[in-house]
Amino acid sequence: MNILNNKLLMRPYVSITLVILLLVGTASVIIYFQKTLLEIEEALPITLSKHERDISKLVNDMGSLVQSIGFARADQSPKTFRVVVRQTLALEKQLEKISENYRFNDVLGASAIHAKLNPAIFDIKNWLTAGLFNFDPTAAQTMKLVETRAKNAHKESEVLLLQVGETAINVLTEQSQRIDNFRGIMIITLTALAIMTISLVLLGFRLQNIVFALKESEEQIRYRANFDSLTHLPNRLNFTEHLSEAISRSRRDLGQIALLFIDLDRFKTINDTLGHDFGDELIKQVATRIRHAVRETDVVSRLGGDEFTVLLANMTDEIHASIIAKGILEQRSRPFMLFGHVVYSGASIGITVSPQDGADAMTLLKNADMAMYEAKDQGRNTFRFFTSQMTERARQFLELDKEMRRALIQDELQIHYQPIYERQDRSLIGVEALLRWQHPSKGLILPDDFINVAEETGLIEDIGIWVLRRACTEALAWLEDDLHPRFYLAINISMRQFKGGLDRKRLSEILDETGFPADKLLLEITETLLMDEDVRIREVLSEFRELGVRLAVDDFGTGYSALSYLREFPVDTLKIDRSFIQDIGASRSSRRLVETIISMAHGLDLVTIAEGVESPEQDALLAELNCDMVQGYYYCNPIAANKIKKLTAVDKPAFTIVHSS
Repeated sequence: MNILNNKLLMRPYVSITLVILLLVGTASVIIYFQKTLLEIEEALPITLSKHERDISKLVNDMGSLVQSIGFARADQSPKTFRVVVRQTLALEKQLEKISENYRFNDVLGASAIHAKLNPAIFDIKNWLTAGLFNFDPTAAQTMKLVETRAKNAHKESEVLLLQVGETAINVLTEQSQRIDNFRGIMIITLTALAIMTISLVLLGFRLQNIVFALKESEEQIRYRANFDSLTHLPNRLNFTEHLSEAISRSRRDLGQIALLFIDLDRFKTINDTLGHDFGDELIKQVATRIRHAVRETDVVSRLGGDEFTVLLANMTDEIHASIIAKGILEQRSRPFMLFGHVVYSGASIGITVSPQDGADAMTLLKNADMAMYEAKDQGRNTFRFFTSQMTERARQFLELDKEMRRALIQDELQIHYQPIYERQDRSLIGVEALLRWQHPSKGLILPDDFINVAEETGLIEDIGIWVLRRACTEALAWLEDDLHPRFYLAINISMRQFKGGLDRKRLSEILDETGFPADKLLLEITETLLMDEDVRIREVLSEFRELGVRLAVDDFGTGYSALSYLREFPVDTLKIDRSFIQDIGASRSSRRLVETIISMAHGLDLVTIAEGVESPEQDALLAELNCDMVQGYYYCNPIAANKIKKLTAVDKPAFTIVHSS
């Protein structure tokens, strides 16, 4: 009895415990369901699309900033600079908004793009407001670094942006699996928890709507991940898959495929002049015309920007690819009507063929890109096939750059000097120093064979400093020997050296290091440098003049030859280009031009030097025209520095012109 009573007494407690457990379990299940549904809703295509739009707009605005910076560098006006500043501040606010909105709900990787762009915008804002080192915010060096910083950040963010679509698909796939699991739990819960029947039924209807929404939007998201939203063509990822599959089929069937890489000519000019809406419309019309120029079985894609590709599968020979390329160019030759404006836009096409030119997608894309640039170099609005010589030229370029850097370290560079004579009494009044490269296996290499590579890679900046230091050191010895009281050392300075940071401080350091006096130095610049609108160049030249350094204009007559620039800059000497001297005897126009240059120079109290004098007839004509100084093979070939002192006493040097390019 006691046991029974105890059991009866315990039942209420057990019932209460069961009720409490049931209520707790029910509440836990409801909370779990509610939380899961909220997470699924956050991953719906509507939300993901909004996130994707926000991220895409951020990256696109960064791209617009890059374009504005490039335009500001070219235009160099306060108005364009203020536009860049406003865009930078707007991007900073946009980044703050992105950080706030996705701080706790970053599904697609907004934080990763934020981490790439935020430091870049921080740096760019500081440089545009406070400047960089000793340079003003509007200085070319500052704007160049701002552009480089913006471009790098934009490229990195674009790479992350490509992953957004794939991430969205992964999130949807994960949530779909989660929904399947959730539906199973819900069925069990409906059976076990009768008290939650109504709630679970309502949740079931809600869940079913979510499932339908997911299924309805999944294809749209997959489409956005694989197709360009502007032209509805396959994007880079989709096209690469098509290309890889075509390569595999052609390898299996022993066939050929061709890849056309199409780049619009001067698209940036149209985009910057008329606006992005016109540029987008042009891209859409170009895509339509390309599709009309190819077969239905060919794959046309837009890689991005103004770049398109065409995959020609089952190609019988290269002639077919030529016909397709010609058809595309003919389609492009017709004018485009953009919102009432008639616009003409050509294209450059590079063509590569598999398996001859490559057996994988990346190699073919690279080769087609190289062929496209070859078409641009050939005058644009044409097509070129990829050849192994292109790869060989690229390899030779890299190899030459590597060898030049080694040559600079191992002291393989030399300076040879060519005498300069005073025309009136034919006395030796100076020498021109010419840069040479004594290669250990190839022998003596002239600047024409390597200086362009040095300019493109930026190595010319280090070579220019080496020439300055070496020439000053060697010329100082001639000063100490007192060969001539008017001895001067002239050094050719290229545009790249100015852009690379050559300024008064750096020049003063070299002069102090070598002990060479500034008033014995003559810097030789080009007309192109004088025409540059960079305010810093004008300031640096003025600072050089304040040091006592003189200025000369090299190859005068081949550029703009504007008298206004000669008056604005502290120029001392004009050097007449050898092309006019060579024709002075045979061409009456060349003689008149040389006579005009000499008369103009004397009217401005400038000294004239004629280079490239190679015959007595040329020398005699220059004497009639009253040219001040002459140089060339007619007088003397270039000689080594140690032979300068062996020249006759009457031929003692007066100044030296050093070519670093």
